[in-house]
Amino acid sequence: MSTYIFDVDGTLIDSVPMYLHGLQDALHARGRDFALSDLTFSNGIPSSDTATQLGYFGSEAKALIAEWLACTKPYAQSVDWIPGMTKTMRQLRQAGHRLGIVTSKAAAEYALDDARFHFSDYVDTAVVAHDTKRNKPFGDPILLALKRLNGSREHAVYVGDTITDSQAAADAQVPFALATWTTAPSGALAPIAYALKTPEALLSL
Repeated sequence: MSTYIFDVDGTLIDSVPMYLHGLQDALHARGRDFALSDLTFSNGIPSSDTATQLGYFGSEAKALIAEWLACTKPYAQSVDWIPGMTKTMRQLRQAGHRLGIVTSKAAAEYALDDARFHFSDYVDTAVVAHDTKRNKPFGDPILLALKRLNGSREHAVYVGDTITDSQAAADAQVPFALATWTTAPSGALAPIAYALKTPEALLSL
């Protein structure tokens, strides 16, 4: 492999619980109570799509998203890099590989995380929600990242933790590496080219 492209939430950082709890709290404030398990569909898709699936449109959707982000703040301090990930990414860069990010985060959301976790120190490019006409689960964002990185499908891998990530990789015809530290392998995630037990496993691809 010469090109490694990463999802963010649940892949690089352990932020999935933060977003689920934040969404749960924002909806509770609106008189709607959901179990966390009923909100996991939101992992891996743009916040605007989450709002739509919950029945919010236009200004109401924008208001929900703003409240959702505000409600994540009490949980933010518990979020950190996946253990071993930064070391692995540094080693990949030192070996001459090209690294990128493809995320469903909106640009403003990604900028907040980048300011805290300094993703830009580890990757050469980042594709965020709406950089392409179609977001994940379509492969367009991965193909854009490949273009920016001067990479090729046959020498690239997309690392993620959701069905959306798997579908996007398949649509882009790029091998999918599952981050099993967040999501266990299952038929729903097929095809899985690599089931990574740790970030360090990327070094042997």
